Amino acid sequence: MVVLGALLALAAGTAGDVPSLVERIDAARPFADGTRAKSVPSTTTPPPTTTTSTPAPLAWTLYAGGDVLMDRSEPAGRDPFVKLVPALAEADVALVNVEMVIAEGGAAEDGKEFVFRAPPSAATTLASSGVDVANLGNNHSRDFGPDALEEMIGLLRGAGVQTVGAGTDAAGALAPAVFRLGTDAAPVSVAILGASANVPAGWMAGAQPGIATTRGDALIEAVVAARREHDVVIVTVHWGDENAPCPNDAQVTIGDALIAAGASAVIGHHPHVLQPIVERGGGLIAYSLGNFAWHSRSGPQGDTGLLELRFLGADLDGFTFHPHVLDANGDPEPAGLEPTGRIEAAISPNCDLVLAT
Repeated sequence: MVVLGALLALAAGTAGDVPSLVERIDAARPFADGTRAKSVPSTTTPPPTTTTSTPAPLAWTLYAGGDVLMDRSEPAGRDPFVKLVPALAEADVALVNVEMVIAEGGAAEDGKEFVFRAPPSAATTLASSGVDVANLGNNHSRDFGPDALEEMIGLLRGAGVQTVGAGTDAAGALAPAVFRLGTDAAPVSVAILGASANVPAGWMAGAQPGIATTRGDALIEAVVAARREHDVVIVTVHWGDENAPCPNDAQVTIGDALIAAGASAVIGHHPHVLQPIVERGGGLIAYSLGNFAWHSRSGPQGDTGLLELRFLGADLDGFTFHPHVLDANGDPEPAGLEPTGRIEAAISPNCDLVLAT
């Protein structure tokens, strides 16, 4: 595991090593004379007390990857995620953007330059690799029409992968994937929503199956509603300019609004390159996680990684970015020293570092 410099200082250690908030405050609290607490022998017998044990907050993880395209790997019978370190299945919840159609039916959209399709078995491959949530709010999930989109939703859900960002109508497209983690003594309820800022004409969910959009107030209202009912809200968004190393103004505006509405983290994709990971407004925004599993790419389009978010109960407690690169097949594998330095600059909160490399 590679932990990237000062940017990832929050991520040192595993979630299980992190003391509770109370322990961290007590350990750091000085006394009036500048000393700290010391053990003093008791000279009297204290009265009996009754104590109530409070369960420690649940330590749990969410892993996120960027754009996934399996139109070549699946027909070849290859799982593109076998080289990932850590594996997706190690997370409590794992999320990716599925930028293709997984279906046999439908016909290619007229006039669309790039259309992507993988066979139905890709749904099972995603599930067996540890993917729990597939964002379908993107500009390729309806490449083969509304019927194929519905088929894909059914295949993924049938394989055990929840879908977000698309649905049979507007309400379905904005409906969250929900996870109940922990025990009755220390439960955590997690809601994940998806949407796209890049919506081809006629693709918006409404009277027919389509995708959720960032336009208007519907997404913000859905986040507010989800936050009322759940401890943690995560939003994954398809946005930004292709090959741009820095977020555009719309990404910054939308991301800030989603955090203000109650999202703990906003996870982006679409630019096909990595963009900064920043802490804003008490939450975290990963503007773009790049190509996670794609066709073979090198340089910035081949730089990728796995974002690990660590939580204690409802609180985001730290993150680690695990650097990877795409191999000759377009599958992610752990990065070496040189691309790791380039990746560290790409995800730095200071875009000047990106532009200088």
